[in-house]
Amino acid sequence: MLCPRCHRRYADDHRFCPHDGEKLVQALDIRRIRSQPTDQVGNVIAERYRVRGLIGSGAMAQVFLAEDTRGGAPVALKLLAPTFRREPKLKARFLLEAKAAATVVHPNLVEVLDIGLHEGSPYLVMEFLFGESMSSLLLREKRLSPEAGVPLLLQAAAGLGAAHRAGIVHRDVKPANVFLVGEKGDAWAAKVVDFGFAKLYEHSGLTQAGVTVGTLEYMAPEQTISDPPDARTDVYGFGMLMYRVFSGRLPFSITRGSSPALSPVVDEAMVLASQLITPPPPPNLGASPAAAALEAVIMKCLRKRPENRYASMEVLSDDLSRIARPGPLAAHAPIASPDVYAARTPYGEHAARFLYKHLGRVHGAAP
Repeated sequence: MLCPRCHRRYADDHRFCPHDGEKLVQALDIRRIRSQPTDQVGNVIAERYRVRGLIGSGAMAQVFLAEDTRGGAPVALKLLAPTFRREPKLKARFLLEAKAAATVVHPNLVEVLDIGLHEGSPYLVMEFLFGESMSSLLLREKRLSPEAGVPLLLQAAAGLGAAHRAGIVHRDVKPANVFLVGEKGDAWAAKVVDFGFAKLYEHSGLTQAGVTVGTLEYMAPEQTISDPPDARTDVYGFGMLMYRVFSGRLPFSITRGSSPALSPVVDEAMVLASQLITPPPPPNLGASPAAAALEAVIMKCLRKRPENRYASMEVLSDDLSRIARPGPLAAHAPIASPDVYAARTPYGEHAARFLYKHLGRVHGAAP
């Protein structure tokens, strides 16, 4: 049973939502769910999923609101964008995403319901989530208090930890990929979504050397030079996520048009170079013990050397859950010094030299 207001789910023997008292329903009327017009409306995928509207579009794929004709439930249907449906490598990467997302089931990860091929092109069917992304919330609120943000981030960390235990690195942890379930401004759960850049440990052929994968402002140093990622790569991205959530800004960001001397390509290269080389400034969250502890957790996530970050999302979560209580944190433990990233592949060494030279030229001095 489902609450039509807060969208919490309950066992079939419940009649009213314990949270807000609303009468529970078997399923929501899909006609009441907002979506954008699309020429795909009415199309039926895999003889089962009828497209009702467009939810969003990305670089490679489109996500549609669809109706599961076997019961009428709303679902999120992800399809490759039309221009990519004949590209074998992109189809393989899309299927790898589907496999990555379906490998693990966890309450803080979006649930995959079905995977398949329709007319030779892959599709992915996921649970339809009611609420908003953390990025939408931050557009309104700018930043969150620890009291509001920490419980949601702990849930996102739990989802990422489950993915890591299944051998999956997300590689694109950011506010847009943390979905807040519930009414706007009254989220009760967080789910990590969009494993479009995810990498299974046992697969290495679909992301070749020299292809930088992720979102620049949230990239770990190893991502900037295409070194192999691991769970600590997501720890870095999670640190950037926390930095943005609690300070309202990012340490390194693209400021297009800020200087006529810098082209967009140079501006992006500057962000990559900063992620690799430049220590991030502290987020300056305040002087209270809890604020200082939270800042220490964030800064440990953002160490350049992976071995200086948290080894796992579980260790990170343990510190994050204890910021308001007295006592030592793993964030305060000594680190290997200096905290300088060392490339692990020949291509990585070449890319690192380029970024060091680029940063030196822009600042007028070779590092």
